[in-house]
Amino acid sequence: MSNVFETPWLLLFVALVLLIIVWLIRQNLPEKRTWPLLLAPLAVAVLGGALEYFVKTDYERVESLMERGRRAAVHEDAAGFAEVLAPNYADRAHRSKAALVAFFESFFQTTQITHIRRTASQVVITPPSATAECVYRVQLAPGSAYSQAASMYYVKLRFHFAQQADGGWLIDGANLLEVNFQPMGWGDI
Repeated sequence: MSNVFETPWLLLFVALVLLIIVWLIRQNLPEKRTWPLLLAPLAVAVLGGALEYFVKTDYERVESLMERGRRAAVHEDAAGFAEVLAPNYADRAHRSKAALVAFFESFFQTTQITHIRRTASQVVITPPSATAECVYRVQLAPGSAYSQAASMYYVKLRFHFAQQADGGWLIDGANLLEVNFQPMGWGDI
């Protein structure tokens, strides 16, 4: 069943069906040809748009967080990247948030990322945690340290998210799964 908070299309479809019903009523019952009758489909459509605009679901928050992290990586913004990480961040190679931020600061000194595009993703949310597996196409600038082997890489990552007390989400772990469709981990970089 569709969730009205995940997508406005359900309410817009209901508004369209309601508009057809109102049109049929107005055609068959001349005494009901008043303009206030048209306000019902309009109200449902406005409600769908308002829900989409004002209510942010967990899925939308997690997607927004991944997008902020992607933008920070492209702009080589280690401080912006740190904002999407939970204070208790840890993975197999980086035991803390500071260790991962230091890794990216040293990475950005030798390598410049020109473009990152998410080509596939699967997000599973079970509050208070969530997991996302994403495949990114990473384009490196010519002359960068890793671009000597190839200028484009496909990187598959698994992110672990934790819901914060304020309802927001932060990344509390990440595993490197594949690079160019070959199994790989953080220690192999």
